[in-house]
Amino acid sequence: MNLQTTIMIAAYNAARFLPKSIASARAQTGLTPEILVVDDASSDETPQIMRDFPDVRYIQMPQNGGPSVARNRAIEAATGDWIAVLDADDDMVPGRLSTMLDHAVTADADIVLGNFTRVDIHGVPVNGGVFLTPSEVDPLHHLTLEDYLASNQMTAGEKCLGYLKPLFRREYLMETGLRYDPALRNSEDYHIIAAAIAEGAKVIISPEPDYLYQQAEGSLSATVPPKYIEALLAADAEFATKVLAPGADTRAEKSTERLAQMIDIRRTHLETLMAAEVVMTQLKNRQIIAAGKLCATNPRARKLVMTKLSEAVRKRLPGG
Repeated sequence: MNLQTTIMIAAYNAARFLPKSIASARAQTGLTPEILVVDDASSDETPQIMRDFPDVRYIQMPQNGGPSVARNRAIEAATGDWIAVLDADDDMVPGRLSTMLDHAVTADADIVLGNFTRVDIHGVPVNGGVFLTPSEVDPLHHLTLEDYLASNQMTAGEKCLGYLKPLFRREYLMETGLRYDPALRNSEDYHIIAAAIAEGAKVIISPEPDYLYQQAEGSLSATVPPKYIEALLAADAEFATKVLAPGADTRAEKSTERLAQMIDIRRTHLETLMAAEVVMTQLKNRQIIAAGKLCATNPRARKLVMTKLSEAVRKRLPGG
């Protein structure tokens, strides 16, 4: 298969992970990818580390803009027919991109979402390992917007498709002007894929769990800055306005009552998550009364906070 591929790695203070992620990019079989690292104004040893990789294209951002801004810069600089996302602290198994390209050609896809295996810092599978059961994934199925939203409701225990790392057909990105939302510092992959499907992109899932996603055991207790969730809620609201407006041309599928319901459910869950994160921040700052008041007025957030606190306690116990 004579398709050129760019692997873009947005890096921020990830010097200790970059050699391993670059090695996995170099190790891809069946093709010789262009490797492009965009340093999002790191304050660690990333510039020094990158001197050891003269074959890797290296771009330093003048100021920190977040993963979306760094990836957009990479998209503009990429020369491959296809552009793959690799997070700086993750890895890929050698045949991943060749397999995804095979699926893309067979399904005539614009974007391929890659299944993954959750691993710890040592590469050992954690939290169940494989994310999606490969036998349950049809690589010929073009995702509808309802498919995608139904699997991104932000509920506890849900397997959100927004975690899947994409492989983009570069010509599609150039023709449509589709880019990451620069306001987002989390869930940025979810939003660019949702926008693509709404605009008629052919999006499929590659069933092989050949992306190694580094995930800490018990990461549920990790906090997300409330301002990040505020930005996500704003992006969701703008997206809803576009796809649910009377006469909106989503091309992928019509705006339906079911679609509106899923968007509303996702918004409710995001608002709950934001309230819970505010409470967690208040507790860390010893603002006990304020945290108690917010929990008293928001039962859903209170339940999520209790789950987070229980998980945090469990992690601190011997054997946790």
